[in-house]
Amino acid sequence: MERSFKSWIINELQQPTIAQVEGQPINTPSVIIEDLFNGGMSLGCKDDHGLPVVGWWGFAAASLMTLAKHKELCRETWIYEKLALLGAQGGDDLFNKAGETYLKEVSDRLVRVPGLPAFHEWELSTQYLPLIPPFMAFMTPRLKNMLDHVDKVVFCTTFEMEPISASSISSAFESPITPFFTGPSVDLTSPHQPDPESPVTQFLDRAYTENGAHSVIYAAFGTTFFPLPESASKLMAVLDEIPKAGFRFIFALSSPHAQIDKSWMDAHVQAGNAIFPEWTNQTAILEHPAIHYFLSHGGWNSSTEALVRGVPMIFWPFIGDQPTNSLQIATIHDCGFELLQVRTGPAQSKAYRNGAEIEIVGTDEAAREEMRSILAMTKGPRGEHQRVNIKLLSRVVIDSLAPGGSGDVGLEKFGKALGLVR
Repeated sequence: MERSFKSWIINELQQPTIAQVEGQPINTPSVIIEDLFNGGMSLGCKDDHGLPVVGWWGFAAASLMTLAKHKELCRETWIYEKLALLGAQGGDDLFNKAGETYLKEVSDRLVRVPGLPAFHEWELSTQYLPLIPPFMAFMTPRLKNMLDHVDKVVFCTTFEMEPISASSISSAFESPITPFFTGPSVDLTSPHQPDPESPVTQFLDRAYTENGAHSVIYAAFGTTFFPLPESASKLMAVLDEIPKAGFRFIFALSSPHAQIDKSWMDAHVQAGNAIFPEWTNQTAILEHPAIHYFLSHGGWNSSTEALVRGVPMIFWPFIGDQPTNSLQIATIHDCGFELLQVRTGPAQSKAYRNGAEIEIVGTDEAAREEMRSILAMTKGPRGEHQRVNIKLLSRVVIDSLAPGGSGDVGLEKFGKALGLVR
């Protein structure tokens, strides 16, 4: 990738001063904005292109401090650093070695990120996916390399949503950075109008006509994540509770990893309880008045799409920024719930919440009971309170993206810092 980028950027810099792109005049590049997850592919050839490099973080500020480790949080070497050392050593069989290291070394030590409640180290990955330890062994040193070599980073988050995390990020790492908070990259209105003839729209309309507002749970894990086959029985146990509580549900099976018993799905479809589309117009679904809560893995895009539409959430997080997003939205802002009894791997031990240890039993029945309790709360005063909270938080985020809002001001400051805006 680095070789390809070097060839491309040098070619771009050799183009005429003004190029035409879709009929619009475009100058040659004057700055490189690179996603921190790319790991610095533009840095290796900086002597060739000579352009300043700026970091881009498409998530909340708190999530970067959980992945890259705030320098003041813990003097001990934590799990991602151990995986990074393993990755730097190279050698054969990194996949198995990284997995073995993670399972052996991840611990219950408390992680304290500014602006977040404390949590156990193993809660960084609430679902154990075998691919993740070798991925982190590869990515962590690249992420650190980026943070060591950029002095400006754009964050796709709203300052008012995480003021403590956002305020501390500038001095969080060994090299100081200047952060710019431009707001989440979210469509405030659905880019695609709902198709009145689609089975999903008809399902929602029928539920609204028969049962009224807030009568459907929308469930989706995105296009990348899905509970592993060994969690299939927990997944079905959780979803079985939805019609028992008087709701219907839409379960989007967008991920190529989606595996769930067909006879189980057919039974719910025939009973009129559910529909299982392979693709959904997610923003249009979230805007439908029949939607009650959104059951999600908690990726930043999905979370902010629900947030700006005032839809509270039920989180089933996996890795990366997802556990952090759950903490921020469900725990700090009380705009949803997190399923704890569905956890796997080392995280299927105990969770640290509000100074108390919660045992993760890990059985289907425990997951079923937890979902039953959550659904009961969504129908009562707690659910009403969460809906008020998320509508108010939604307004904060939307206002930040409006002219003169904090995100708009942050974008202008970023443009001025690059010399693109006077």
